[in-house]
Amino acid sequence: MASLLPIINDILPMILPSSVSVTRKSDIIPPIPPVIPTTTADGSKGSHRVRVYSRDAVVNKLDKVCSTVLILSPNSYSTVRHHGEQDAIIYVASGSGVLLTAPKDEGGEPERHELGQGDFAAVPAWTEHQALNESAEQDAHWVIIRSGSHPVEVHLKGWGRGKAEYPPSRA
Repeated sequence: MASLLPIINDILPMILPSSVSVTRKSDIIPPIPPVIPTTTADGSKGSHRVRVYSRDAVVNKLDKVCSTVLILSPNSYSTVRHHGEQDAIIYVASGSGVLLTAPKDEGGEPERHELGQGDFAAVPAWTEHQALNESAEQDAHWVIIRSGSHPVEVHLKGWGRGKAEYPPSRA
């Protein structure tokens, strides 16, 4: 049976349909950040720009991997989160930032991992983490590649505190 494997590997690409999928930058990163309508306590209408948002780049196109782009406005941070059973690779496409990971000791400070443009970070499954953009002027764009056909994001109330009651919606 083992002798059939090389033949099967040669034949499968001819039998199974495959195609390349391209996602354009203009489909991922809007020219201006999304705006959310708001209502104040006195009933007046307003709006504010979303400061941190995630956009699908390559989702449900491949069986074993997907990719999203996390966009952090200046002086902003994501929720504390993990990606469930998905391993993740973060690539800093532009800007810089800090990847915080869960404290090693209970009650300790989160570990800081400084990331600059062109840097990579490997985040194992179930690892609690938070993205920060401490720049006062520049957006940070992080490409997140995960194992699995679609992204899993579990938003937490804080470090080691379980799933949040109101996870933010994906923009």
